[in-house]
Amino acid sequence: MKWTKIITSFMIIFCLAFSVSAEEQGIKSLQRRFDPVIVTGQTCSLTGEPILHYGLYALKENRLIPIPFQIDEKDEDGKFILTHGKHITTDNDNNHFDANDELVFMAMDTGEKLPGKALLPQGYKACAEIEVTGPVSQEKAWVYLMAFNTPEYKSSLDYVSYNHKTLSFSTRNYSGHYNKKFPVGASKYAFEEGLGGHGKDFIDRIKARVKIKSMGITLNRSEEDITVEEEGYIDGPVRVVVYSKNATPLFLGIPVSATKQYTYYYDSYADFAFSASFPIKPGYFRATIIDDFKDAKGWTFYNSNNPSGHIIDGKMDDSDKKLDRSPWTWSVLTRDDLSFWSVWIAPPGCPVKASLYFNDDENAKDKMEDDPGELPGIGFDFNIGWDKLKADTVELRLVHFYTKGYQKGMETDIRNIYDAPLSATSVTF
Repeated sequence: MKWTKIITSFMIIFCLAFSVSAEEQGIKSLQRRFDPVIVTGQTCSLTGEPILHYGLYALKENRLIPIPFQIDEKDEDGKFILTHGKHITTDNDNNHFDANDELVFMAMDTGEKLPGKALLPQGYKACAEIEVTGPVSQEKAWVYLMAFNTPEYKSSLDYVSYNHKTLSFSTRNYSGHYNKKFPVGASKYAFEEGLGGHGKDFIDRIKARVKIKSMGITLNRSEEDITVEEEGYIDGPVRVVVYSKNATPLFLGIPVSATKQYTYYYDSYADFAFSASFPIKPGYFRATIIDDFKDAKGWTFYNSNNPSGHIIDGKMDDSDKKLDRSPWTWSVLTRDDLSFWSVWIAPPGCPVKASLYFNDDENAKDKMEDDPGELPGIGFDFNIGWDKLKADTVELRLVHFYTKGYQKGMETDIRNIYDAPLSATSVTF
């Protein structure tokens, strides 16, 4: 026991010493794989230049190389400036990087710390060193934002794209599209070559089922009833941002709920962030969002309340019914080489909670689907807390991740994007 304590103490001291040594030497220690890094203009020490005149670089193998990035503009109210689509918007700063804009790049593209200015490219006007830190581990990495007098060469890598005419999106790791008749939820999801996938559609559709009681009337609404109006979007090399307005009808054109939604597509995940308001507050409201899989027999389901794993077989037996369906924080459906994740996030103190919807039944009947059965149906059953919601609006995020095969502990990497987001500081270099 004594030797065990001595060895443990030695290992802790060694790890701390290595961490300090790595930071002092400027060695990248940040291991976060999926995270974007978002740096506001207010945080960045190099603003005020035309957006096209910026370049972003990382030090790798003693060379500064350009990495993918974008600067997304926002207006004075914090709304994104939409550069494509139906309603293109403009800012009053003549396309300069200012305090309310966002610089975005991927953590996986960061590099080492520059030891000095010898490697900086010729012709740069100014340079800022951005240090990225993981708040849990204190791991670090660096990038270098530079301003030039003319538009600067950019990385040719483009992680994500969007086609508003076909309502389709694609990255190296996943792709999908929406049915134009009812575009509130995707009608195709596929794993792509970046994960070893082959573009095969694995989803029947995303179902959105709403039950409402208002003014003595009980109504059921589905994804086929909810109207969606896409306002516009941003399509950059690091992320796509789509802004839309959705409405769930009550009757006579009156919506029982109206939603403003930003959808963010990154290299490994899609983030659906929405704010729902209730013009007429219903007496009862329940919303269920279901990922209806075509055929995931043999795959294994895990979530925060059911960590032991549950194999999908298409038969809704007693073992399925015994799953813990209480409010959860993450879930994953996985086979050896591929994994599809679901996560939901609410602001602190929000009373609305998502219980688990789970149905492993190849014979399930539903008139509103394209492929019979739910193999399985997994989703968010928002059945708790609506009666305690004091405000007329609620903000929620639903997120889908696409990764390689599940290993225990990956859920921490996934959740930390939101629970322990990366921080960034900037100094003039």
